[in-house]
Amino acid sequence: MFTKVTIEKAINMEDKIFIDVRSPSEFAKGSIPGAINIPILDDDERIDVGTTYTNKSPEEAKTKGIEYASPKLSSIYDRISMLAKKYKNIILFCWRGGLRSDILSSFLGALGVNIYQLEGGYKKYRRYVIEYFEENRFKHKFIVLHGYTGVGKTEILIQLKTLGIPILNLEHLARNSGSVFGKIAYQNEKPVTQKTFEALLFETLRLSNNKYIVVESEGRRLGEVSLPKNLWNAIVEGKHILIGTNMETRIKRLVNDYVIKISDCNTLLEDAVVHLKEKIGTKKINQLVSWIEEREYSKVAEDLITNYYDPLYKNSVDKYNYIININYVNIKEAIDMIAEFYYELEYKSV
Repeated sequence: MFTKVTIEKAINMEDKIFIDVRSPSEFAKGSIPGAINIPILDDDERIDVGTTYTNKSPEEAKTKGIEYASPKLSSIYDRISMLAKKYKNIILFCWRGGLRSDILSSFLGALGVNIYQLEGGYKKYRRYVIEYFEENRFKHKFIVLHGYTGVGKTEILIQLKTLGIPILNLEHLARNSGSVFGKIAYQNEKPVTQKTFEALLFETLRLSNNKYIVVESEGRRLGEVSLPKNLWNAIVEGKHILIGTNMETRIKRLVNDYVIKISDCNTLLEDAVVHLKEKIGTKKINQLVSWIEEREYSKVAEDLITNYYDPLYKNSVDKYNYIININYVNIKEAIDMIAEFYYELEYKSV
């Protein structure tokens, strides 16, 4: 048998797996984080059923949908039965808790598989996420790390996480670091949609019981996605820390992140550099491309830091009042100072 379950109850269940039974293209546009896609209808079948519903009748559309779904039920049953051995709670959903999840939930329930059907489907989940940010349901405050390109803000975040300090890694969630070079580090990742980005933000925040979360300073827009307005405002109103280090360290970090760690880096770097043509001119572009071809990556990094990135971000860095100003030689110094500041705030907030 199957039981309907609310969004609130479903997301707080332990040992669960969400199964999105919508078509692959619907799933790709956004789903519940961690959900797996087991579609009842493929994209063409969904269009055909929808067209039948509009041009003929709901009854004919239902019949057509059942005809498409029937041959797949055996394999779907096998897959979900296997998942039921791994997870205590199986939660199915479609777009709005309608025909597709009804059919599958009823079928599986009749065969003895314990199933939950998500009330309102993905549509209601999406509305729940939107309202979470619009109504300021998140209660976190933020410690915000600032600094010019190459000072290691993301590296510091990652190290803080290993210490058990909660972080919000916006670049990782967006799969983009927000600059013309932002996609290079995530070249093998699928693009993140706005719906997926907001769902990932929601999941990160709702699972944190800490009052303070450490986050890297970013523009509201990261690549193709944007931070919800109220979350962005909360970050701007946070406690700000400025991080700095010497030029040599910054250059080495950029070369490591965008050259050593990246395969076929020359092509990717040249493509990114060309996007700066209107801002730094053809002559400078030609020089940078020449250095890339000659594998003079340190020269590229230093030139971009000095003549492009530092001037570009100066105003955004200067506009904040900083509680702590860290200028480190060894990055562990910065990590230790930020960790100490975090523990002091979190302890006082208890």
